[in-house]
Amino acid sequence: MPKKYILIFILLAVLVFAVSYRKNIFIGLDKLRLSNQALTELRLENQGLEQEIKDLKDRLNIASQPYLSARVYSRYPFNDNQTLIIDVGSKDGVKVGYPVLAAENYLLGKIVKVKMTTSEVMTVFSPDWKSGVKIGQANLPAQAGAEAVLTGGQPPKLDLIPVDAKINLGDEVLNVSPNLPLNLLIGKISEINSQPTASLQQAKIRTDYDPDRLSRVLIVIDYEGFD
Repeated sequence: MPKKYILIFILLAVLVFAVSYRKNIFIGLDKLRLSNQALTELRLENQGLEQEIKDLKDRLNIASQPYLSARVYSRYPFNDNQTLIIDVGSKDGVKVGYPVLAAENYLLGKIVKVKMTTSEVMTVFSPDWKSGVKIGQANLPAQAGAEAVLTGGQPPKLDLIPVDAKINLGDEVLNVSPNLPLNLLIGKISEINSQPTASLQQAKIRTDYDPDRLSRVLIVIDYEGFD
């Protein structure tokens, strides 16, 4: 076979290969574009499903969880933790009178003012705070513990304790005021002031938490107490 025919054959073969290769490249690019488009659609669908799952979890959590967590937004200057501002309000379903906890089952105060996105909490460290309490343990009957009046302050104080009541340092102080959940722990007796000639005793209490370091609180939602 003459050389020129061999060269022509080689050129035709190369041309056929190039055309075929180019065609395969375009097919591959088209498949890649389709693959990327499908991947993007799957990602968007996945994001939608994740959001639906999150919304469902939030609804289930609200329905089953008695507490609404809130961040301590700010404190009034030099108020000794008498009042706290938290970052939830009426848009979150918060209402005046709702109890506020420093931790689960540990009473801190109650909501006294509500705005759209913030609320004001009066705490047991406020001198305006007064409520009925029991000195004892939550699992004991009411008659087994001495009753007293809690007056807020730094530290909170117990007044009107019967002189014959047997109280000790470290005894738990529990809420019995009807406008707040029963038997929430407020603190423990840290000091007793009892005079032989007095008809009543007084005491001071301490809390197991540091109010200066509170960054989050719990609100008891959907609570309807007695005024």
